[in-house]
Amino acid sequence: MLPGKRDKKQANRIAAVWSADVPDHVIALSWSADGALVAAAAVSGPILILHVGTGTTTRTLAGHGFGTAAVAFHPREPVLASVGQDGKARLWDATFGTERVALDGGAKWVERLAWSPDGKLLATAGGKKVRLWDFTTGELVREYDKHGGTVADLEWQPGTGRLAVAAYGGVSIYDPNEGEPVDTFAWKGAPLKLAWAPNGKMLAHGNQDATVHFWYADTGRDLHMSGYPTKVRELSWDFTGRFLATGGGPGVCVWDCAGKGPEGTTPKMLEGQAGTLTCVAWQRRGFLVASGDDAGRVCLYQPANRTPLVGGATFAGTDISALAWSPDDKRLAVGSGAGKLGLFQLV
Repeated sequence: MLPGKRDKKQANRIAAVWSADVPDHVIALSWSADGALVAAAAVSGPILILHVGTGTTTRTLAGHGFGTAAVAFHPREPVLASVGQDGKARLWDATFGTERVALDGGAKWVERLAWSPDGKLLATAGGKKVRLWDFTTGELVREYDKHGGTVADLEWQPGTGRLAVAAYGGVSIYDPNEGEPVDTFAWKGAPLKLAWAPNGKMLAHGNQDATVHFWYADTGRDLHMSGYPTKVRELSWDFTGRFLATGGGPGVCVWDCAGKGPEGTTPKMLEGQAGTLTCVAWQRRGFLVASGDDAGRVCLYQPANRTPLVGGATFAGTDISALAWSPDDKRLAVGSGAGKLGLFQLV
């Protein structure tokens, strides 16, 4: 059974390939570096590793007791990292399905993780604590715990080896060689989601108060964008670092950050969703942006076109909970709240 019904009203650039069952709500997706495997984490705990070519499950990992929160493949090795509500970060051998090591996340719930671009360090966040782990030895390198609240997100700054950490009160920037923040972007609010521009020049965060905030990394100058219908958890940059796609409402909102930046400009609104946006993901090196909503609709846009909507499908008849492009940008993995995983490809 194919995972989605294609729209017939337009030339569609997206086609369903296969679907698979996941034990529960798909909380996170991640592709292996070679694009041969995709990992799907169920919110109840189990993690499935599937062969992309066939859609068959090659390994089922136990995941985390009380629930898995996030997964991420190593940027080079066939190793999967996961964190969850048992207070652990775990590294798994994706080839054999065995656990390599379990790390103490420093809190009852560990909800965020991020590999450094070179794969040498794994950052995990639980409660107010961020811990940095050496991938080769499994040893704890640093712990940062002076945050204004629970850590909401973390992301490595491209080209610098620095880590941005979002919590109530703003964003802290850390150098793994230092014990204290090397920079702080103070903001009176609760960030929910971080996104660095791929060129490392701008940092954006979506917020609890239905706004998006921008920071210029070199000067600390900031911009504030309001008017969203709901809190903003969906952010994705295009590969040039010029355009930021955001959710926070019924459609994709695209800000142009060229020149003097988006302040005082009108964003481009991409229409085609059937409900409130739940996911947005720009291609890694392409010009297409994918989105999903709480009505089960997946849309594909090329914002530069006069008619941006270039593809769409209804998937599993329920909310889209996760989207992830393959490393070659030719395939899109889609997870649902009803425990379905689908693979789409560009045509």
